[in-house]
Amino acid sequence: MLENVDKILDGFYTALVSAGISDESIRILHRVTLPPHGDCILPKGQCAVYVFSLTNNQGINCSAGANRVIKVGKVGPNSNPRFQYQHYKPKSAQSTVAGKLLTCPILWDYLGIVELNESNIEGWLKANTDRDHFFIDGGQLAIRDELEVYLKGLLGPVFEG
Repeated sequence: MLENVDKILDGFYTALVSAGISDESIRILHRVTLPPHGDCILPKGQCAVYVFSLTNNQGINCSAGANRVIKVGKVGPNSNPRFQYQHYKPKSAQSTVAGKLLTCPILWDYLGIVELNESNIEGWLKANTDRDHFFIDGGQLAIRDELEVYLKGLLGPVFEG
């Protein structure tokens, strides 16, 4: 789970003002889903930026350390399947967290993974990662895009693309 989310959002709002993009109507709602993940549903009319990170709840013991960000991504208001379940299934879409983990075993030790395969990846993700969600009105896709870029730069996720 991300630490200091209020500080992160304050920095983002400051960066928007500095870039001349400020808009007083911007409202970002932050929510966290801790393991084991249940249903993560994209609220109607919302878009989101999401962050997968290693959980701190299981006392994870690996070089990456707890709270290490694995993936930052974004979804539009009509992308509930992407938001809800595609990242847990390696072949459900391009660039899923599950797919990247399965194709990069060189990082498994760093991330505290002993063994992964198509049948256990969903369970591993749901048990060992937190999901931070930043919900934004679906009409503010440009702000969503800026937030994704900002979080990627700030958090330096393990996987991109």
